[in-house]
Amino acid sequence: MTTPAAEVSSVIDIRRNRLRSNLILELYQHGQTSINRMARLFHASIPSATGIVNDLIKEGWIHETGTAVARAGRPPALYGLNTQKYYTLILDITRHDTQLVVFDLDNEFVAKQQVDLKLEDSEMFLDALIDEIDIFLKANSISSTKLWGIGVSMPGLINVQKGTNQTYPHLTGEDLSLAARLETQFQLPVSLINDTHATTIGEHRFGLAKGKQHVLTINIDWGVGLGILLNGEVFNGASGFAGELGHIQVQPNGLLCHCGKIGCLDTLTSGFALMREAQAGIEAGRDTALPRLVGENDSLDTHHIIEAAHAGDDFCIELITNLGAELGKGIATAVHMFNPEIVIITGLLAEAGPFIANPVKQAIQKYCLADFRDALTLQVSELGSKARQWGVQVHLVEALVAREFS
Repeated sequence: MTTPAAEVSSVIDIRRNRLRSNLILELYQHGQTSINRMARLFHASIPSATGIVNDLIKEGWIHETGTAVARAGRPPALYGLNTQKYYTLILDITRHDTQLVVFDLDNEFVAKQQVDLKLEDSEMFLDALIDEIDIFLKANSISSTKLWGIGVSMPGLINVQKGTNQTYPHLTGEDLSLAARLETQFQLPVSLINDTHATTIGEHRFGLAKGKQHVLTINIDWGVGLGILLNGEVFNGASGFAGELGHIQVQPNGLLCHCGKIGCLDTLTSGFALMREAQAGIEAGRDTALPRLVGENDSLDTHHIIEAAHAGDDFCIELITNLGAELGKGIATAVHMFNPEIVIITGLLAEAGPFIANPVKQAIQKYCLADFRDALTLQVSELGSKARQWGVQVHLVEALVAREFS
């Protein structure tokens, strides 16, 4: 039977851990602060805040960073996060390559490497990825004891609670989730997140969505993903799958999509669609520089089409413009549903810049009601893949803090 004294002690411990967690997150998200400000922020007494700071200093979480400017009297000491206490490992997995990134707790790059691993739905992919991680960590002299956790960004239907990617179910055996496999391998906590959701977090904290409350992030890669920021929070939906814009039907009699449905937006506006149309044009004898750019020993890729468009290739400009116009129709539907302040275009095809942004803007002008579009801006991301990697980092660190001080 729990005694009243034990219950009181438990309540005190819970509140103390909550204050510790809130302080670490405050320092991670906003930088250094003073004890007086901590006490005001978290409705704690000065002695309580001081005690928590002293404990966290002893544990190596925070340190004194200087003094603040005082209006009168003694300048207060400032405290900041010890950004070198732990590193994090980020696995940024896409259908065209994989980026391995190590961050410190100031979101600064410690090490980074691109490896030629394209996402495939097989255990061989994960085995190869684990081998590459081992090589990467050893090459950069990073011990697993220095790592706090692993964050994984991937396309597909990510079930965060189960640690699975339901679009790629064969990455592990049936008895083990993707997160569990990596946790077992590296003896570290693992956090999974959809790539577009991660991008939206990154744009909100560090990019064009900073300070915004209602944002749509359009990730145009081998598929079309939609990141949704509502009231300053990423909207995940009931199962975590919200934002699969690429799988709304736009052509009832259209092409078969890789998802098994007919006429999805992905069949018109993805990287696959762009390459399919380019290849068809080449075979039909269209006048284009693509065969020369690709060469005899290479295969057609989206970067060839984007490069040719920037060089003035009329055929490639036409391809990207048509894709942008179709994409704009789909985005117009999303604008009517969520009424955002800004739409941010990111992903592989965002490198086409104005060739894709301009037709999207024109489509929004054409298909959106004036009340929705008048206060709306559309921009191409300035961060590129950094938004996704920073978004995974933020998602991971916040999960680790909750776990550490629970």
